[in-house]
Amino acid sequence: MKKLWLWVEWSSLFILAPVLVGQIFRRTPWVIFLIVITMGAAVWLRRRGNFSVSSFWRSQDEDEEQRQLKRVLRRFLLCGFALVVATMALFPEKLFAFPRAMPIEWVLLLATYPVLSVYPQELLYRAFFLKRYAELFPNGRGLWLGSTLAFAWLHVIFRNPLAIALTLVGGWFFAQTYGRTQSMRLVCLEHTLYGSLIFSVGLGEFFLQNALLH
Repeated sequence: MKKLWLWVEWSSLFILAPVLVGQIFRRTPWVIFLIVITMGAAVWLRRRGNFSVSSFWRSQDEDEEQRQLKRVLRRFLLCGFALVVATMALFPEKLFAFPRAMPIEWVLLLATYPVLSVYPQELLYRAFFLKRYAELFPNGRGLWLGSTLAFAWLHVIFRNPLAIALTLVGGWFFAQTYGRTQSMRLVCLEHTLYGSLIFSVGLGEFFLQNALLH
């Protein structure tokens, strides 16, 4: 019975909720819904017991965290280069258009993005997801895959396949990083790097609610 309830809960939060936000509440900023749901997830994490802010924020295995940090940075350099080249080839008119056209707005976005978007998403889709739904998935990689698919599905609210495709890749990276380290600061850093690059390089409009309605 408990497992059935978990499936119902999981489906409601990670499948149904993005559809409702994308189809019914299109005029309401999606971040509001994200923060409200994340607050509930944070309360659950806090009440689980054996909770420590320091261990939640950083890995208990500092050596592993350092190894994964190097892995994250190397992967970002390769993927970031590929993303810039792909944007140059597919959307040359968009390349770095946002920071060039609206530098103040660009700086404000990069300053608020980690707090308003990255941290809530990582708390919900990594810290909460991997602890709350572990018994629904067969093994560690299955759990990472579940987190990845749910994370990509969230981006259905943006109504374009590119957002889903990019977050499938990014979601797998983030699930791996958190699964190996249990470090929120590391996975938030990784998410911030990719998100900031996407908005800077010219692909940010694909991640704006209601930007592409047709």
